[in-house]
Amino acid sequence: MKSRHSNSLVLVWRVAEFEARHLKDSTIEPTHLLLGLCKVVDLDLPELVSKNLPDRAEVLEELLREVRRLRTVFRAAGLDARALRRSLRRAPPERRFAMDDSERLRRSPAARRVFADAERFAQLSSGTVYPVHLLCAILLAKDEHRDATLTRLEIDKQRFLTVAKRQILMPQLGGSKKERSRWNI
Repeated sequence: MKSRHSNSLVLVWRVAEFEARHLKDSTIEPTHLLLGLCKVVDLDLPELVSKNLPDRAEVLEELLREVRRLRTVFRAAGLDARALRRSLRRAPPERRFAMDDSERLRRSPAARRVFADAERFAQLSSGTVYPVHLLCAILLAKDEHRDATLTRLEIDKQRFLTVAKRQILMPQLGGSKKERSRWNI
């Protein structure tokens, strides 16, 4: 079964591409994807979605719901998305050359692996890949620069990952507190 990329995931991807261009990188790396996840929680989503879009209400509803899920993860993990974003931008591992603005940036092999992992996580539920699936995959990927940044900001990576995993499982578990307690979450 082929995974479908949600509108919210595509938004994160576009923001990651913008971040890669801003940092003058030639490909989208997992760090750029994490930057995109941290940035979308601060965007004015109703302003981003065209008022002329035929299914605007559904698209906007999904964007708001999925960004709320990310905010919940960040808050529960004790993470300030803006501080993480600024810290990740401050010391990129290496700067490359800038691409022409009209060209779409491609994902690096590492970013493709992260997307493949996110797609596998999505297969456990609806098959649609959401930003929280991508976040979980990014946190599971090996990245010394990200881990050093999390440590410097005193963010417990394991807690961050656990909270992200919970967000993936929550829709499957149902809403009752009794049901969730059976799963120990």
